[in-house]
Amino acid sequence: MNLVEVQFEPAGKIVFVRPGTTLLAASEAAGVEIACGCRRGMCGTDTVRAEPADALQPPTDPERSTLERMGLDPAFRLSCSARVERGVVKVELGHF
Repeated sequence: MNLVEVQFEPAGKIVFVRPGTTLLAASEAAGVEIACGCRRGMCGTDTVRAEPADALQPPTDPERSTLERMGLDPAFRLSCSARVERGVVKVELGHF
């Protein structure tokens, strides 16, 4: 199985995780703190910028609804819901 590289900026931390891992779980493995409320993709407290979009699984309906309600563009994802799929994912913290 190919691992996915997840880079957290500006923390400068990198972690390798299995496909399907949430960005929140990857951050915990890397020792990077992301504030999180409900862990169900509904509260929006764990919003991050993540790219490229095709390295992540598409947003689920609850995540998509929350991001739309918040008026955020597709570059933003909820770390508790966004799951990595392949390649290298760059996560920018502190933009929201």
